[in-house]
Amino acid sequence: HNSSFFDDVLHSVPQAPDVIVFGFQEVIDLESRRMTAKNVLLGGKKKGSGGTDSESGISEKVTGAYRRWYDRLVLAVKQAMPGGTTYSVVHTENLVGLFTCVFVKSEERARFDDVAVTTIKRGMGGRYGNKGGIVARFVIGDSSICFINAHLAAGQNAVRRRNADIAAILEDKSVFPPAEHPLAYVGGGDGTMILDHEFVFLNGDLNYRIDHRRDAIIAGIHAGDLSALLQHDQLLREIKFNRGCRLRGFSEGPITFKPTYKYDPLSDEYDSSEKHRSPAWCDRVLWRARVASRVRQVNYQRYEVNVSDHRPVSAAFEVRVRMFDKARREREKAVLQREWVEEEQRLLNAVAKFYVDQALI
Repeated sequence: HNSSFFDDVLHSVPQAPDVIVFGFQEVIDLESRRMTAKNVLLGGKKKGSGGTDSESGISEKVTGAYRRWYDRLVLAVKQAMPGGTTYSVVHTENLVGLFTCVFVKSEERARFDDVAVTTIKRGMGGRYGNKGGIVARFVIGDSSICFINAHLAAGQNAVRRRNADIAAILEDKSVFPPAEHPLAYVGGGDGTMILDHEFVFLNGDLNYRIDHRRDAIIAGIHAGDLSALLQHDQLLREIKFNRGCRLRGFSEGPITFKPTYKYDPLSDEYDSSEKHRSPAWCDRVLWRARVASRVRQVNYQRYEVNVSDHRPVSAAFEVRVRMFDKARREREKAVLQREWVEEEQRLLNAVAKFYVDQALI
């Protein structure tokens, strides 16, 4: 399972996808105190600084880890896709363990515009990047699509902190610079905020847990009674009962796989350490669309890769984007402008007549 993971993911849908998004968490070991301390405190490259990795204080060991992931993903996509189908990387970004890499079909690359990527820190009150998100976006046709790769606050009882993390990410008022495609964004937005985008996909280690006894969770897993366990899932409960939860407008496909956390590495056993953490569906994929019928989830599954204490998940979607007929739109706009001039004059005449009739002028 470990050696075939990328091939399994890339063949989880029958046709070669137009867009492939990889979002990883803990690419560097967050339990390695010295490495994490250095990179949390020094952070990543400042946006627009153009500085090199060495100038920004990121260790060569860490940048080497990201480079190896990037090279492996490029090779995996090249090997898995059918002959003649090539892909271009349009986004790649990292943030203290988070790593995002976005591929698009080379033949479609020219249709992608407003390409941008940034990071949002949520660790230690928003000052550091050990928790937070990588946010990538582009416009295709006349639709905007945004991807969030997030790692939220950990801990069984940290629901409020997780809610605060995702709220801060979604409510950041200047994630991106104003865009040049006003028709592609929704709600009167200009693309500076995440929720200005017509489609938003959220993936990552969201860290929401199951509020139930560990032995009952384990028994439910062994019995295959996932529906009973999902009633205690913190994320589903927050979306259903907490009116202030910022994920209430998001959707998630049916969860038909076992909890993805926490495993003993290189085994199929849930945490046997002295902490005995309870299993949970920490790893999730959600989405939000202005028109719900224009997104269809094709699959949502986990993979039996055991090199980590998490099991990875993937999701596939069909998305119908908008394409305006620009020539027709300009013609209709010209007609409306002429009609408005006539309507404006009619209203002015009506107002003038009213005042004359009332002997006010």
